[in-house]
Amino acid sequence: MDISLILPESEVAAVTSVGSDIFVRFSAAAMRKTSSAEGEKPSYGFSKGIVLQLRGAQLIGQEDPKMGRVAAGRLQLAGEWRKEIPVPFEFHGRVHFELTFANGAYLVAGGSGISLQFEGEPNFTESLAC
Repeated sequence: MDISLILPESEVAAVTSVGSDIFVRFSAAAMRKTSSAEGEKPSYGFSKGIVLQLRGAQLIGQEDPKMGRVAAGRLQLAGEWRKEIPVPFEFHGRVHFELTFANGAYLVAGGSGISLQFEGEPNFTESLAC
């Protein structure tokens, strides 16, 4: 089973800086769960307690307040843009990260690495939407 964070439609609780790192804490991360079983369709839902750490971050642009629903988001790794990131995930190398919030705020930053993980026990709640 694989779980991936879907940046658009996730909810951010806080964006903080500690030293040269930026931390994005998700209050409700939109997720896609896939199974290795043949023919099984992916399921969609949410997870709580996920944190993204952008290491060696250089801010390119930002506008507050950086919290709430993510309207658009993407991550560039090795020249490839992604809107989904597996959890857990670790990458060392140049990255570019962009978030645009439904309230009009945004965050654009580069960095020297990124990690994405659950702060506690991994969790996934399937969406009940029809």
